[in-house]
Amino acid sequence: MFGRFIKNYGKGKLTDAVGGLRDAIVGFDPEGATEAEIATMEENFDKVNREFSKAKQDWLREKKEADTIEDLYQQRLAAAEHIQQQLDAQPDNNADQLNAALSQLVETLESMASEVQREKEEAEDAKEVMDDLEATVKLYAENLRTARSQLKAAARTMEKSKRDEERAAMKAERAARLAGLKQNSSILGSALESMNKQAAEAQARADAAKHKAELLGPTKVEDNAIVKQALASVSGVSPTPSSISERLAALKKQS
Repeated sequence: MFGRFIKNYGKGKLTDAVGGLRDAIVGFDPEGATEAEIATMEENFDKVNREFSKAKQDWLREKKEADTIEDLYQQRLAAAEHIQQQLDAQPDNNADQLNAALSQLVETLESMASEVQREKEEAEDAKEVMDDLEATVKLYAENLRTARSQLKAAARTMEKSKRDEERAAMKAERAARLAGLKQNSSILGSALESMNKQAAEAQARADAAKHKAELLGPTKVEDNAIVKQALASVSGVSPTPSSISERLAALKKQS
Protein backbone atom coordinates (compact mmCIF):
# COMPACT_ATOMS: atom_id res chain seq x y z
CA MET A 1 0.00 0.00 0.00
CA PHE A 2 2.83 2.37 0.86
CA GLY A 3 4.45 1.56 -2.45
CA ARG A 4 1.26 2.52 -4.25
CA PHE A 5 1.16 5.75 -2.26
CA ILE A 6 4.73 6.56 -3.28
CA LYS A 7 3.90 5.76 -6.89
CA ASN A 8 0.87 8.06 -6.91
CA TYR A 9 2.76 10.72 -4.98
CA GLY A 10 5.50 10.58 -7.60
CA LYS A 11 2.91 10.93 -10.35
CA GLY A 12 1.52 14.00 -8.65
CA LYS A 13 4.96 15.54 -8.31
CA LEU A 14 5.72 14.76 -11.95
CA THR A 15 2.44 16.36 -12.99
CA ASP A 16 3.29 19.45 -10.94
CA ALA A 17 6.76 19.59 -12.48
CA VAL A 18 5.37 19.28 -16.01
CA GLY A 19 2.80 21.98 -15.26
CA GLY A 20 5.49 24.26 -13.87
CA LEU A 21 7.68 23.67 -16.92
CA ARG A 22 4.77 24.43 -19.24
CA ASP A 23 4.01 27.66 -17.38
CA ALA A 24 7.68 28.66 -17.57
CA ILE A 25 7.76 28.01 -21.33
CA VAL A 26 4.55 29.95 -21.89
CA GLY A 27 5.90 32.90 -19.91
CA PHE A 28 9.27 32.82 -21.69
CA ASP A 29 8.06 32.20 -25.26
CA PRO A 30 4.29 32.64 -25.66
CA GLU A 31 4.48 32.50 -29.47
CA GLY A 32 6.43 29.25 -29.45
CA ALA A 33 4.07 27.86 -26.81
CA THR A 34 1.13 28.79 -29.05
CA GLU A 35 2.55 26.90 -32.00
CA ALA A 36 3.37 23.91 -29.79
CA GLU A 37 -0.15 23.89 -28.38
CA ILE A 38 -1.66 24.02 -31.87
CA ALA A 39 0.63 21.22 -33.03
CA THR A 40 -0.48 19.11 -30.06
CA MET A 41 -4.12 19.82 -30.87
CA GLU A 42 -3.53 18.83 -34.49
CA GLU A 43 -1.97 15.55 -33.37
CA ASN A 44 -4.97 14.84 -31.16
CA PHE A 45 -7.31 15.79 -34.01
CA ASP A 46 -5.52 13.44 -36.41
CA LYS A 47 -5.72 10.61 -33.88
CA VAL A 48 -9.44 11.10 -33.23
CA ASN A 49 -10.09 11.54 -36.94
CA ARG A 50 -8.40 8.21 -37.68
CA GLU A 51 -10.51 6.57 -35.00
CA PHE A 52 -13.61 8.12 -36.57
CA SER A 53 -12.64 6.85 -40.01
CA LYS A 54 -12.18 3.34 -38.62
CA ALA A 55 -15.49 3.53 -36.76
CA LYS A 56 -17.19 4.66 -39.94
CA GLN A 57 -15.77 1.68 -41.83
CA ASP A 58 -16.95 -0.64 -39.03
CA TRP A 59 -20.42 0.88 -39.18
CA LEU A 60 -20.60 0.56 -42.96
CA ARG A 61 -19.61 -3.09 -42.70
CA GLU A 62 -22.08 -3.81 -39.90
CA LYS A 63 -24.80 -1.91 -41.73
CA LYS A 64 -24.16 -3.85 -44.91
CA GLU A 65 -24.34 -7.15 -43.03
CA ALA A 66 -27.54 -6.07 -41.28
CA ASP A 67 -29.09 -4.85 -44.54
CA THR A 68 -28.10 -8.07 -46.34
CA ILE A 69 -29.61 -10.40 -43.78
CA GLU A 70 -32.68 -8.16 -43.45
CA ASP A 71 -33.20 -8.25 -47.23
CA LEU A 72 -32.82 -12.03 -47.22
CA TYR A 73 -35.26 -12.31 -44.34
CA GLN A 74 -37.82 -10.15 -46.12
CA GLN A 75 -37.40 -12.16 -49.35
CA ARG A 76 -37.95 -15.45 -47.53
CA LEU A 77 -40.87 -13.98 -45.61
CA ALA A 78 -42.42 -12.83 -48.89
CA ALA A 79 -41.88 -16.30 -50.36
CA ALA A 80 -43.54 -17.91 -47.37
CA GLU A 81 -46.52 -15.59 -47.71
CA HIS A 82 -46.74 -16.41 -51.43
CA ILE A 83 -46.83 -20.17 -50.72
CA GLN A 84 -49.44 -19.56 -48.05
CA GLN A 85 -51.55 -17.69 -50.61
CA GLN A 86 -51.20 -20.62 -53.05
CA LEU A 87 -52.38 -23.03 -50.37
CA ASP A 88 -55.31 -20.79 -49.56
CA ALA A 89 -56.26 -20.44 -53.22
CA GLN A 90 -55.81 -24.13 -54.23
CA PRO A 91 -55.68 -26.22 -51.06
CA ASP A 92 -55.71 -29.52 -53.00
CA ASN A 93 -53.07 -28.60 -55.64
CA ASN A 94 -49.64 -29.89 -54.55
CA ALA A 95 -50.63 -29.33 -50.96
CA ASP A 96 -48.01 -31.64 -49.53
CA GLN A 97 -45.14 -30.04 -51.42
CA LEU A 98 -46.36 -26.55 -50.67
CA ASN A 99 -46.77 -27.33 -46.97
CA ALA A 100 -43.28 -28.85 -46.83
CA ALA A 101 -41.76 -25.79 -48.52
CA LEU A 102 -43.72 -23.43 -46.29
CA SER A 103 -42.71 -25.32 -43.17
CA GLN A 104 -39.07 -25.16 -44.20
CA LEU A 105 -39.30 -21.44 -44.86
CA VAL A 106 -41.03 -20.74 -41.55
CA GLU A 107 -38.42 -22.71 -39.61
CA THR A 108 -35.67 -20.83 -41.43
CA LEU A 109 -37.34 -17.47 -40.74
CA GLU A 110 -37.73 -18.35 -37.07
CA SER A 111 -34.05 -19.19 -36.74
CA MET A 112 -33.09 -16.05 -38.66
CA ALA A 113 -35.09 -13.67 -36.45
CA SER A 114 -32.54 -13.55 -33.61
CA GLU A 115 -29.65 -13.21 -36.07
CA VAL A 116 -31.39 -10.35 -37.88
CA GLN A 117 -31.95 -8.62 -34.55
CA ARG A 118 -28.33 -9.13 -33.51
CA GLU A 119 -27.03 -7.69 -36.78
CA LYS A 120 -29.31 -4.66 -36.38
CA GLU A 121 -28.06 -4.05 -32.83
CA GLU A 122 -24.43 -4.40 -33.90
CA ALA A 123 -25.02 -1.89 -36.69
CA GLU A 124 -26.73 0.50 -34.25
CA ASP A 125 -23.85 0.18 -31.77
CA ALA A 126 -21.32 0.82 -34.53
CA LYS A 127 -23.28 3.89 -35.62
CA GLU A 128 -23.41 5.20 -32.05
CA VAL A 129 -19.62 4.88 -31.72
CA MET A 130 -19.18 6.54 -35.09
CA ASP A 131 -21.53 9.40 -34.19
CA ASP A 132 -19.72 10.04 -30.89
CA LEU A 133 -16.34 10.14 -32.64
CA GLU A 134 -17.75 12.36 -35.38
CA ALA A 135 -18.98 14.85 -32.77
CA THR A 136 -15.55 14.76 -31.14
CA VAL A 137 -13.84 15.32 -34.49
CA LYS A 138 -16.08 18.30 -35.21
CA LEU A 139 -15.31 19.70 -31.76
CA TYR A 140 -11.57 19.31 -32.36
CA ALA A 141 -11.93 20.93 -35.77
CA GLU A 142 -13.82 23.88 -34.28
CA ASN A 143 -11.20 24.24 -31.56
CA LEU A 144 -8.42 24.16 -34.14
CA ARG A 145 -10.15 26.84 -36.22
CA THR A 146 -10.30 29.19 -33.23
CA ALA A 147 -7.23 28.00 -31.31
CA ARG A 148 -4.73 30.37 -32.88
CA SER A 149 -6.82 33.49 -32.30
CA GLN A 150 -7.73 32.39 -28.76
CA LEU A 151 -4.13 31.59 -27.85
CA LYS A 152 -2.88 34.88 -29.31
CA ALA A 153 -5.58 36.76 -27.41
CA ALA A 154 -4.56 34.91 -24.23
CA ALA A 155 -0.92 35.78 -24.90
CA ARG A 156 -1.83 39.46 -25.31
CA THR A 157 -3.82 39.35 -22.08
CA MET A 158 -0.88 37.72 -20.31
CA GLU A 159 1.55 40.35 -21.58
CA LYS A 160 -0.83 43.14 -20.57
CA SER A 161 -1.19 41.62 -17.10
CA LYS A 162 2.58 41.49 -16.77
CA ARG A 163 2.87 45.14 -17.78
CA ASP A 164 0.12 46.08 -15.35
CA GLU A 165 1.92 44.15 -12.62
CA GLU A 166 5.20 45.93 -13.39
CA ARG A 167 3.49 49.33 -13.34
CA ALA A 168 1.78 48.50 -10.07
CA ALA A 169 5.12 47.42 -8.60
CA MET A 170 6.73 50.69 -9.75
CA LYS A 171 3.89 52.70 -8.24
CA ALA A 172 4.23 50.80 -5.00
CA GLU A 173 7.97 51.45 -4.99
CA ARG A 174 7.45 55.16 -5.61
CA ALA A 175 4.87 55.29 -2.86
CA ALA A 176 7.30 53.56 -0.53
CA ARG A 177 10.00 56.04 -1.42
CA LEU A 178 7.66 58.97 -0.85
CA ALA A 179 6.67 57.45 2.45
CA GLY A 180 10.35 57.19 3.29
CA LEU A 181 10.94 60.87 2.42
CA LYS A 182 8.02 61.95 4.59
CA GLN A 183 9.33 59.82 7.37
CA ASN A 184 12.76 61.35 7.01
CA SER A 185 11.19 64.79 7.04
CA SER A 186 9.29 64.02 10.21
CA ILE A 187 12.48 62.64 11.77
CA LEU A 188 14.30 65.87 10.88
CA GLY A 189 11.52 67.94 12.47
CA SER A 190 11.67 65.82 15.60
CA ALA A 191 15.45 66.17 15.76
CA LEU A 192 15.21 69.95 15.34
CA GLU A 193 12.55 70.15 18.00
CA SER A 194 14.70 68.03 20.30
CA MET A 195 17.70 70.28 19.70
CA ASN A 196 15.71 73.45 20.45
CA LYS A 197 14.30 71.85 23.55
CA GLN A 198 17.73 70.84 24.78
CA ALA A 199 19.10 74.33 24.04
CA ALA A 200 16.28 75.95 26.00
CA GLU A 201 16.85 73.58 28.89
CA ALA A 202 20.60 74.34 28.82
CA GLN A 203 19.90 78.08 28.81
CA ALA A 204 17.47 77.68 31.70
CA ARG A 205 20.08 75.74 33.64
CA ALA A 206 22.68 78.45 32.88
CA ASP A 207 20.34 81.23 34.04
CA ALA A 208 19.51 79.27 37.16
CA ALA A 209 23.20 78.75 37.90
CA LYS A 210 23.93 82.44 37.37
CA HIS A 211 21.09 83.46 39.62
CA LYS A 212 22.26 80.97 42.22
CA ALA A 213 25.77 82.40 42.08
CA GLU A 214 24.42 85.89 42.50
CA LEU A 215 22.35 84.91 45.50
CA LEU A 216 25.00 82.85 47.20
CA GLY A 217 28.05 84.90 46.24
CA PRO A 218 29.67 87.58 48.53
CA THR A 219 27.96 90.97 48.60
CA LYS A 220 30.07 94.09 47.92
CA VAL A 221 29.62 96.99 50.38
CA GLU A 222 29.67 99.34 47.45
CA ASP A 223 26.46 97.70 46.19
CA ASN A 224 24.59 99.52 48.95
CA ALA A 225 23.04 102.68 47.38
CA ILE A 226 23.70 104.93 50.39
CA VAL A 227 27.30 103.76 50.65
CA LYS A 228 27.75 104.29 46.99
CA GLN A 229 26.41 107.84 47.14
CA ALA A 230 28.55 108.68 50.14
CA LEU A 231 31.64 107.42 48.37
CA ALA A 232 30.77 109.55 45.40
CA SER A 233 30.30 112.64 47.56
CA VAL A 234 33.64 112.31 49.33
CA SER A 235 35.44 111.58 46.13
CA GLY A 236 34.00 114.64 44.37
CA VAL A 237 32.54 112.53 41.60
CA SER A 238 28.89 112.94 40.90
CA PRO A 239 27.09 109.67 40.97
CA THR A 240 25.82 108.44 37.63
CA PRO A 241 22.08 109.01 37.52
CA SER A 242 20.24 105.80 37.39
CA SER A 243 16.57 106.70 37.45
CA ILE A 244 14.74 108.65 34.77
CA SER A 245 14.14 111.59 37.13
CA GLU A 246 17.81 111.75 38.09
CA ARG A 247 18.87 111.63 34.46
CA LEU A 248 16.41 114.40 33.63
CA ALA A 249 17.69 116.55 36.55
CA ALA A 250 21.23 116.03 35.33
CA LEU A 251 20.30 117.25 31.87
CA LYS A 252 18.72 120.41 33.34
CA LYS A 253 21.86 121.14 35.28
CA GLN A 254 23.93 120.85 32.12
CA SER A 255 21.68 123.29 30.28
